[in-house]
Amino acid sequence: MNIKLWFLENKTIAALVALFIVATAGLGYFAYIAWDDYGSATAEYSSKASELDTLSHQAIFPSASNLRKLIQTLSKDQSNLDQLRQALQSYRIPSFGEIEKIKPQDQPQYFQDTLRAQVTTIKSLAASLGSTLPPTFYLGLDEYENRLPQPDQLFTLSKQLTVLRWLAANIVSNKGMIVADFTRLPDTAKSVAVQKKSGTRSVSGENQNTTSALYDSLGSTRVTLRCSQGAFRELINAISVSPYFLMIEDIKVQNSVAEPPRRDTAPPATEQSSDGSTSIQRLPVVVGRESLNIFIKIRTIDFPTAQNQPESSK
Repeated sequence: MNIKLWFLENKTIAALVALFIVATAGLGYFAYIAWDDYGSATAEYSSKASELDTLSHQAIFPSASNLRKLIQTLSKDQSNLDQLRQALQSYRIPSFGEIEKIKPQDQPQYFQDTLRAQVTTIKSLAASLGSTLPPTFYLGLDEYENRLPQPDQLFTLSKQLTVLRWLAANIVSNKGMIVADFTRLPDTAKSVAVQKKSGTRSVSGENQNTTSALYDSLGSTRVTLRCSQGAFRELINAISVSPYFLMIEDIKVQNSVAEPPRRDTAPPATEQSSDGSTSIQRLPVVVGRESLNIFIKIRTIDFPTAQNQPESSK
């Protein structure tokens, strides 16, 4: 039987057979795609159903154990914070001369007299150790040499005097220190405070917030000086172990000699040998003994407490 001839003689039947074959193939393809999608949907449904069953048998969040852990963590953090604040209280700056114990009407004059006495003391110490201070040196408080401070400034000024006096004394304590500038800069930083909820309630029944200062900035001190490398090292060490919280905001160090001496101009150092017959030449020191020009800017930070406020300032 000739199949080709039969198709030519029965074109209608052949077309129907071809259409049937194509339709069967297409139907099989779509059935395969649908079965694959059905398998994927069934697997995903089983996974979600299993996850839902697992979650439905778990305790509702937050559970009592989670709440206990959260409370323990917060308590630990608060304890660490309290320890840190207590440690920072050791850096609290006292008022110079306990000015808060002086009668309010006598405090401005007392501060001016105390300031004058401390300036004289620092100048005498500098003279005895061969250190040089600026001609207009007045511990950075020049404006109060001939003018009494305002009563509301006294408490802050007395704290600044405590730090300025300590800093000036440590600077001139190094022999041969040449101080070109000792200036108290106006403070542009803001005190940082935090709000805490107190246990008292207002008329509306809400907890009242109380604000307590974390720290206060008492301004910066600009110092320009010339000293030896050893004196500079001693000054930095003193600042690092200061009883007050001092931050070095800016520091510039410049060698007083821009160019080192030429090697061929320095005579070679000789040393006699052990047998006394020959000499040993050693390289001379050509750098490392020059003085330093120092610019340093130091900020003073205070950590006040509620008991730190004098009665006169209220």
